Amino acid sequence: MTSGNRKKRTVFFVWGFLGFLLAGCAEMTEPDVRAYIHEKHAYAEIRQGQLEKAKQDLKLALRDNPKEPSILNNMAYIEFKEGHYMKAVGYLEQARVLRTDDDDEPYILNEARILIAHHDYHRALTLLALIEPRQKWPHGYRKIMAEALLHNGQSAHALAILLGNHPVTLDKPQP
Repeated sequence: MTSGNRKKRTVFFVWGFLGFLLAGCAEMTEPDVRAYIHEKHAYAEIRQGQLEKAKQDLKLALRDNPKEPSILNNMAYIEFKEGHYMKAVGYLEQARVLRTDDDDEPYILNEARILIAHHDYHRALTLLALIEPRQKWPHGYRKIMAEALLHNGQSAHALAILLGNHPVTLDKPQP
């Protein structure tokens, strides 16, 4: 056997072995990959206003990956747009519990927006109070917190939040 043929066989073997390994890895992550693809389709459908199609894709994504917070967040958006406020809040609560990092702020803000839209100001304020003591506030927090405070009769605190002169602790919300 010539060295050229031996090199070709070695290269073929290495590529074949790598292909075998990668196929095994793809098979192990197949549900996650399918969930990701369904979620991306749903996101595009949401942007096009095709909420029913998006909802079906998100249900498929949840079947393959029921613990992905971003899928739950998108389901919450669709439920909110369809007027199912409590279902939307439920999806966001699940997303907050299932997140794998410390970044719960997007879910808190989305849930608070839904609660405010549904005139549940006290519950929104209680939820937003989780963010107030943090050093850095997410974009949009001041406005939504001020709205919740105003509807709970705390106009001075709302003004302080909007002006950036906030206390470290939140006063007890008014019932």
